[in-house]
Amino acid sequence: MYKINWVRVLLGGLVAAVILFLTDGFFHERVVSADWKALYAGLGSAEPQENAVSLVYFAIFELGRGFISIYLYSLMRSCCGPGPKTAALAGLVAWIAFSVTGPAQFIPLGFYSHALWIKVGAFQLVTSIIAAIAGAALYREI
Repeated sequence: MYKINWVRVLLGGLVAAVILFLTDGFFHERVVSADWKALYAGLGSAEPQENAVSLVYFAIFELGRGFISIYLYSLMRSCCGPGPKTAALAGLVAWIAFSVTGPAQFIPLGFYSHALWIKVGAFQLVTSIIAAIAGAALYREI
């Protein structure tokens, strides 16, 4: 019977989360910051103030993305085989759940623009796959 190596899921998930946290932080602060400013201006809302508490929320989100990616990888190994191909597929599934479908619900509410959704989605497709492959490289069965 197949047993999940939870220590390795946590370790790989943490590595994936760090990659996701750092790349997302750079992308949102340096590449799409103008998109966020335009979104807040369109909503008539002040931009959020940066503080340490905000980083905690972003870290929680990225930990979820990282852990789910590696957990999926650990489950998919039995049917798809171990390796980077399976890890990339796990990253793709997590990307669909976190980066495509999640933000899509906010577009009709005006909390997210189509342009921002496409830019963030395209960027996170690449980083989700890279992070999943990096985290999965640490996974070993019990």
